Amino acid sequence: MSGIGAFEVAGGPGRDRRRYLAALFVVLLLVSMPACLVKVVHDGGSAAPAVRSLVAEAGERLDAVQAWAQARRARVSLVLVDRATGERVGLDENEQLLTASVAKLFIASRAAFLAATGERAVTVDDDALLGPMLSASDGVAATVLWGRLGGPALVGAVAHRFGLTSTAASPDGRWPHTRTTASDLAGFYAHLLGERDSWTDRILGHLEAWTDVGADGYDQRFGLAAVLGRAELAALKQGWMCCVADRWIHLTTGAFGPDGRYVLAVHVAEDVQYTDGTVELPQTSEGIDSDDESAAHARDTVTGVVARLFADGNRTWT
Repeated sequence: MSGIGAFEVAGGPGRDRRRYLAALFVVLLLVSMPACLVKVVHDGGSAAPAVRSLVAEAGERLDAVQAWAQARRARVSLVLVDRATGERVGLDENEQLLTASVAKLFIASRAAFLAATGERAVTVDDDALLGPMLSASDGVAATVLWGRLGGPALVGAVAHRFGLTSTAASPDGRWPHTRTTASDLAGFYAHLLGERDSWTDRILGHLEAWTDVGADGYDQRFGLAAVLGRAELAALKQGWMCCVADRWIHLTTGAFGPDGRYVLAVHVAEDVQYTDGTVELPQTSEGIDSDDESAAHARDTVTGVVARLFADGNRTWT
């Protein structure tokens, strides 16, 4: 008697054959089922939570971030971009803002472009200024290079090249007053990181080598620098100035993750404030005092914004 015949006799005519074929069909279906449709179950029996993107999680925290900053008398604009997927979230990301020292990115970019196209070589003196301007945010170096590279006109050239539609030079011609948006700053980083030529690598090298204290003595360890730290940042450019409409201006911008996958640009404008109720503005004509109470409070606000954006200890950049 064949194997099939024996199976039929033992189970009744045709019934067990149908059960066998049904079981075989289920097995084949499971084997051929796409992996994306199979639910992974932990040892405890519960389904594994779906992997959610860093950008999506940050987006859910924007309202809380804004409310916290407002309680500290600060206004925030920011944008977070995943260069690999194009996913982005923002908070007033198209609001006009002043760049402060972040304009030094545009100065460096213009120098690099002119050198790469052969229009103007970077001199030894230029090169000696570029590093301190980017890593230590040296304002004197920036002013010298600003003058050599065309002043306000360089902003228009960079904006046109990178498609920064909301970026323009200030009417007063000063580089710290260059106008832009958080969205444009993120766009600039995305283009810069996407080029990855020798000049880009030089610029990124300076941005990665940021100093704890700026050339003017100001503490640069706020925002991205304080939350992520040197080991996780592929690039960092900070900005600060006081007092614009009686407010501190701070920016923390940079890239992190594998190959600078994520770009974050944050701008915070905070009322000058002291616990004793002092109404006088800090003296900044001879430089900005990092120990000034209102300055420290404003820096802490920027750091708090970034920390709350990446709450729950999310440090897995994939």
